[in-house]
This record gives sequence, structure tokens and C-alpha cells, in this order.
Amino acid sequence: MLIGRPELNFADAFQPPLGFTAERFGPSCYGETTVGEGITRYCHGSTYYPYGTNHRGHPMEYMVVYGARTAAYVVVFAAAFILPLATAVGVVAGLRGGRLDDLLMGYVDVQLCVPALFVYFIGYMYDGPSLLLLLLTFGLLSWGGVARLVRSEVLQRREAGHVVLARSLGASDRYLARRHVLPNVTNTLVPAVFHLCAILVLAEAGVAFLGFSDVELYSWGSTIAEGLRTEDMHPHQVWWISTLPALALTLLLLGFKLVGDGLRDLLDPQTDT
Repeated sequence: MLIGRPELNFADAFQPPLGFTAERFGPSCYGETTVGEGITRYCHGSTYYPYGTNHRGHPMEYMVVYGARTAAYVVVFAAAFILPLATAVGVVAGLRGGRLDDLLMGYVDVQLCVPALFVYFIGYMYDGPSLLLLLLTFGLLSWGGVARLVRSEVLQRREAGHVVLARSLGASDRYLARRHVLPNVTNTLVPAVFHLCAILVLAEAGVAFLGFSDVELYSWGSTIAEGLRTEDMHPHQVWWISTLPALALTLLLLGFKLVGDGLRDLLDPQTDT
């Protein structure tokens, strides 16, 4: 919506970022061109492509923004489906206990033993690369750890005096979960979910780096791989292609960690305000 989708322009390939100089590989150079030893020519970065271009002539700011869009799909999927599912399973198992608890946690144990990457490769062989397939396999096979954390917190909270008193007065499990349990487990749930989002984003980037993702859906992982697998040149000669998406991925993972810890402290009901 903001920058549009650029067309292929191989004539503008390998433009260096503004303020940097690289050996001239493409037919054009929007910055100043200087002469090196022998027939070597160097291209200087320009304001036309302030972050440089890749081998297709795509501006790197577009590749970074589009990679963030792919990462946003992963985060939205985790927030919309995995978070409610893991929370519901953990709360129900912790409050109800008994056979239902054994059944749910038994399923979680089986789920955690199934490697999501292996399941994705099986789906890849039959259905081809798909972001939805990646989200389903990694997302639906990764929420068990969050559910276990929630269950552990619920087991501790349900023995608290105010919860026992509310139950003795006839409070339903739904009321206990909404009023007394969930507000007291958010400080554990929130950082766990942010950690899971970071894992899913990293998994998507790793699968794309290996080349098992949709080629039309640009990912930070696939962009990093493009910068490391250039033909007839070393990766350090076109360093910006892999460095910029790698920095974006690193900052996002760091942001998940910091925001998760901050929200844990903010939502902790035992923290003085």
C-alpha cells in the first residue's frame, strides 16, 4: 500500500546503498562511477536507491518491508488462533483436572513429540510451498508448551484462598477462569506467546532460507539466501542484500523479547503500580 510492487529491472541490479561503494556489476549506476585497477569500475550509492538493490533490481527497502509483511502474517496467525487455543486448553486442564486434564496433557505430550519441520516437508512434497501450510504445521504443533505453562499457573492459582472461597460459594469454572485465574496468569502467558511468535517468525525465515517457501512471497529468509548465493561474486561484495533483512529479523526478535518482558511486568497483578 505504501511503496507498491516494483517490476523486474535487471539493468538496475546491485546498486549499492547510499554512502557506500561497490564494484559495478550491472549495466547502470545511479551514483558516481569511479575507475579502479585495470578495468574495474566502482559504483557509488545514490539517493535514487538509498538502500541499494538486489539482483533483480528490486529496491532493498521494498524487500525489507515485504519481508515484514510476511512476518506479520505469522504474528497475526499466532495471536488469532494459537493464543486462544493454548490458553483455553491450559485453563480447562488446570481447573477441571481429573481425566480431562490427563487427556488434554496426553495430547500435548504427543503433539510436542511430532517435529513440525518434518510434517511441513511432507505437506511440501504433496502440496508445494505454502505460507498457510507453514503456519498450520508450525503453529498447531507448537502451542503445547504455552498450554503447559498456563496449566501450571492455573494449578497454583486455583488453590489460592480467594479462589477456594469463590468456589465454595457456588462460582462456576467459567467465572473463576474469567475473574480470578486469567488475570493472574497473564504475566506468564504474555512472554510465552511473544517467545512463540519469535520462534514462528524464525522458523518461517529458516524454511525460506533453505528454499522451501513460495518464491513469489518474499521473506527475509529468502532475501538473506539471495545475498549469500549470488553467482560470479562473493557475498561480501553485495553485502547489503543479506545484511538489511538480517538486521530487520534480529530487531524484530529482540523487540519480541523486550515487549514480552515489559508486558509481563505491566500485567503482573502482584507488581506495585
